[in-house]
Amino acid sequence: MNFLPILLSLALMQWSLMGPIQIDEGVILRLADQSPISLEQVVEDLAAHRVVLVGEAHDNPAHHQVQLTLIKRLHERKPEMAVAMEMFPRHLQPQLDRWVAGELTEEAFLDAVEWYFTWGFAAELYWPILRYAREARIPLLAMNIRRETVTTVRKRGLANLDQEILDTLPPMCPAPLAYRLRLEEVFQSHPMMSHSGRFEYFVEAQGVWDGVMADRIKSWSDAHPEGLVVGLVGSGHVIMGHGIPYQLRRRGVEDLVTLLPWVGAESWIDREAADYVWGTPETPDSPPPAQLGVTMDDQRQDGVWVQTVVEDSLASKAGIRPKDRIRQWNGEDLPSRHALVRKVKGAAHGHEIVLKVERDGREEDIKIQMP
Repeated sequence: MNFLPILLSLALMQWSLMGPIQIDEGVILRLADQSPISLEQVVEDLAAHRVVLVGEAHDNPAHHQVQLTLIKRLHERKPEMAVAMEMFPRHLQPQLDRWVAGELTEEAFLDAVEWYFTWGFAAELYWPILRYAREARIPLLAMNIRRETVTTVRKRGLANLDQEILDTLPPMCPAPLAYRLRLEEVFQSHPMMSHSGRFEYFVEAQGVWDGVMADRIKSWSDAHPEGLVVGLVGSGHVIMGHGIPYQLRRRGVEDLVTLLPWVGAESWIDREAADYVWGTPETPDSPPPAQLGVTMDDQRQDGVWVQTVVEDSLASKAGIRPKDRIRQWNGEDLPSRHALVRKVKGAAHGHEIVLKVERDGREEDIKIQMP
């Protein structure tokens, strides 16, 4: 008897049960049994937990729409709720509190958190979530760590971090083998990183990053035993139960669930990637953000001072020079470097703007046509 067809059939059956799967746009799957479920069912399932982690590709608007939909529906069921956001390091918590309390305008909020220096992705992607939190008075939790701390650990190792910074960090749980293997793939795929850094430092940096965010979630959850925390983070911090889920479980937080928005047209998803997956459209193409083409002196706090001008940039073509002080944008004062960046990011394509520039004690108006 020829057993080969039977063996091949069994192998294909095993692969179909264990291998990655494709997720169609608009479909929500419970990955444990690969069954499609409704929005109502997934909301009911998620609401039964104390911590819900929802991933994202930072530049995909559909992922943020999934997050907003879940936040709204979950808040209907669990009024005692907080939204923890990777986008904000912990020291910015007072600014998030002021935003939710209605004390800041949108422009003032972006400047207060230095959005484009702190996070960098288009603010428009996150405004619907931020506005809803304010409208519904949902606490926003700043759960990230300063970017420079992660960078320092990646370059020098945790043991070489300044003691005053070490004292602010929670205990870190060593990365499991499966997570280390995945991180090694990431590390090796970035030649500059693998040539200039040590893999162990990279693992430590990721552990600090995940651990600090997990600690922030746990702290709020412990203080609100009947509450629900929804964490919004890059999918890399959630996938396969590594990262934040692992750090939470090592801290005794078992009542958690994960959901990943996923572009099925781009890649299939592992069956153990998360508890739930929501198929979304691809990230739409968008024009590159406008750039003035200057670097600014970050040591001066008395305005916006040009340090260097990029050759052939908008600034150089308009006649802006190093050591110029940019005082106004279309007649509006610029109190900080971030205020200028915010204006550039928000400028309409094709519009002419007028910068009032101080040079050698004299002021002049410089016109720039935005691309």
